[in-house]
Amino acid sequence: MQLRRMTKPVRTGVATARLCLQQSPKATPDAIHVGTAYGMLQDSENFLQKIIDQKEQMLAPTAFIQSTHNTVAGQIALSLGCYAHNMTYVHKAHSFESAVLDAALMLHDDKEKMLLVGAVDECTDTSYEILKRFGIYNEQVFAGEGANFFTISGNESTNSLAKIEAFHMFTAKQHEEINENIKAFLKNNNLAIESQDLVLSGLSELKQLSYFQDSEIINYKDYCGDFPTASSFALALAILKFKETISHRCWIINKFGNHFSIWFLQKNEPA
Repeated sequence: MQLRRMTKPVRTGVATARLCLQQSPKATPDAIHVGTAYGMLQDSENFLQKIIDQKEQMLAPTAFIQSTHNTVAGQIALSLGCYAHNMTYVHKAHSFESAVLDAALMLHDDKEKMLLVGAVDECTDTSYEILKRFGIYNEQVFAGEGANFFTISGNESTNSLAKIEAFHMFTAKQHEEINENIKAFLKNNNLAIESQDLVLSGLSELKQLSYFQDSEIINYKDYCGDFPTASSFALALAILKFKETISHRCWIINKFGNHFSIWFLQKNEPA
């Protein structure tokens, strides 16, 4: 009965969150943070189509309720019986980063908390055609969608897989702006890019940037396609790569339109 009332992004979001929590020592999170750029597109499209077909008369409220962006976070909380802090961020291609930033601020006040953080976005036929018309998708860039969730805490434990040392989000239009933001990020966090570092890139022209010319780069969007919150997939892939390779450090460079983010992660080494 529950599945019948859930559209694809809600099902994938709730299922991913539940699978994530199965690997966590705490069954119920102290807060839920979700990022989404587009929300429930299929539900929104159905609602708009009914407005046209029914000439704005006798509209059922269900489609409106289910098409709101915080549907996934709400359904996760309902399925878990979680009454804690619950927030959804809709900040275009920085939605997931905003959810992580909010979580980081909360953990700064209380490191003992365990938070559920994730992102979900879907691609429909209509959204694909619109974004293709805008030049977002083409023969080199294919569409993607997905849901990715993580449990994070301010304290390191034996269950910790990786540590987010630093991340930065910015907007840019020129290579010079991207380079300057990366330069400032490295300087502000006292970091340096090493040749043995793992680099996951969603930026096809990353090799042209001076800081990564000697690095081996994996284009993670070859696996998930391009969508606004693809950085959440990159974070999941980085953790998986930590398990599979000897790399101890990872950089993530994400791009969607003019929105960029850069992440630096370190593998957790059990004592």
